[in-house]
Amino acid sequence: MKTIFNFDKNVLILIIFSTYMYLQNLLLRISAYFPKLDGQTIRRELKHAFSTGTSNKDKILNEEELSLILKLVEIVRKRKLTVPASMFLESIQPLNYIGSQMMVFFRPFLTFFFTPAEYDLFQCILEKREGIKRIIEELEKIDTHRRDAKNAEKE
Repeated sequence: MKTIFNFDKNVLILIIFSTYMYLQNLLLRISAYFPKLDGQTIRRELKHAFSTGTSNKDKILNEEELSLILKLVEIVRKRKLTVPASMFLESIQPLNYIGSQMMVFFRPFLTFFFTPAEYDLFQCILEKREGIKRIIEELEKIDTHRRDAKNAEKE
């Protein structure tokens, strides 16, 4: 005798179908809150989220940022830490954006040398790819001037 109704198989199909219908209904309700959400929008946003390209605003440092860099370099020069600071910045240069985001986390503890506004500006400098390069260049200028002064004194 052949059984037409297989209870285990049919219940499993019923559970899968009802779960599918529930998820579809849930997604329809969620998408009602985002009327412009479609496949093209999602692809465009994900492409932008993981882009490694830089815009022109990320390449150029403004006058306020440059003056803050010079203040930082002066603090490092007074403590005679130009070489260790240069080596440290060279080693972490590929991680500049991650470092700027860590600054957001440690903001309450690290506003010792700078005002909160300068600290926020310094965090923005580190988000830019040119920021660390410019700090390293300024540190090298200071180090070069120091060596030239020592050589002039010896002569």
